Amino acid sequence: MLKLAPALIAGLTTMGGWAVVTVKEVPEYFVAGQSYTLEFQIRQHGRTLLNGLRPTLELRTSQRDIGTIAAVPKSAEGTYAVTFTAPASADRVFLTIQSGFKDARLRLYPVTVVAAGAAHPSMSRIERGQAVFVAKGCNTCHVNSDLSDRPDNPALTVGPALGGRHLPTELVIQKVKHPDSTIMPDLGLTDAEAAAIAAFVSGGQTGTSGR
Repeated sequence: MLKLAPALIAGLTTMGGWAVVTVKEVPEYFVAGQSYTLEFQIRQHGRTLLNGLRPTLELRTSQRDIGTIAAVPKSAEGTYAVTFTAPASADRVFLTIQSGFKDARLRLYPVTVVAAGAAHPSMSRIERGQAVFVAKGCNTCHVNSDLSDRPDNPALTVGPALGGRHLPTELVIQKVKHPDSTIMPDLGLTDAEAAAIAAFVSGGQTGTSGR
């Protein structure tokens, strides 16, 4: 895990040296052989949406690399999309988005692949929450030691560390839905996404006051 001193972070900020990838809709599972389109945004310093990049999606299974697919820009600011087919001979697929902005990337938690017509797997609230936490780029700025088998993503100590703090659920939902911050972006999270992140970060605690 990469940890940078505040002075170094300030230097990188001045040089435009880092960005965050945020996935718009986080998949829970894929159906083998079906086509999917993944949309994502790239934000310089976590906020400024970046156009004109050439991001790619890398796919692999536990056994082999599937390949790399170029993403295409969408009409919305700083938004890109990439279409792929879920592999038919794998139980999980590993997705890595290379932003095209220096070394900024996002590795998602592995996504389960099920056969057509089969029952889809269920995720616990904590599993879903940590998957969304990573896919939304939260772990880039907030180191979280509670993440289990965290994908290898760059991490900057821009925001406070969250692991072990178990902030109250209502407080987390308020913060992620309405950041009211010059640093933390408003990602336009759905109620379900905010609740999933809150379930993970809070560790099940309720109430509105943190510690």
